[in-house]
Amino acid sequence: MKPYSILETVLYADDLERASWFYGEVLNLEQPGGVSELMTHFRVDENHVLLIFNPQMSDRPGRDVPSHGPRGAGHIALRIEEPEYDAWLDRLSSFGIGIEQEIAWGDDDGFDRGRSIYCRDPYGNSIELITADIWRGPRG
Repeated sequence: MKPYSILETVLYADDLERASWFYGEVLNLEQPGGVSELMTHFRVDENHVLLIFNPQMSDRPGRDVPSHGPRGAGHIALRIEEPEYDAWLDRLSSFGIGIEQEIAWGDDDGFDRGRSIYCRDPYGNSIELITADIWRGPRG
């Protein structure tokens, strides 16, 4: 017996309206609900939801669920299609999103082949757009 998938991932942002713009408009993720004082959320695929919490609200004691809300930037990697890699670079640029780094993964570094684009959301979270599951197979 073991868990079989990740249902939700949480990042934190003080300005949920700006987060909604970035994840909804720039990354084009479906936003099935609105923005509350606590959070907003996006559907990544049929099995995975990305939650963006306001850390000042989510770390308050006495909530219905355990308090959480780390300070500092988090990280999420989102899969993209290889043929769309350059289009993603253009899209990010068109929204004024700076590219922090690009990495080409390959056999020489122990990872499966793939390419990553790294940028930051308006709150400073590290967002990676990656073309492959580089974590398959044995690692050295």
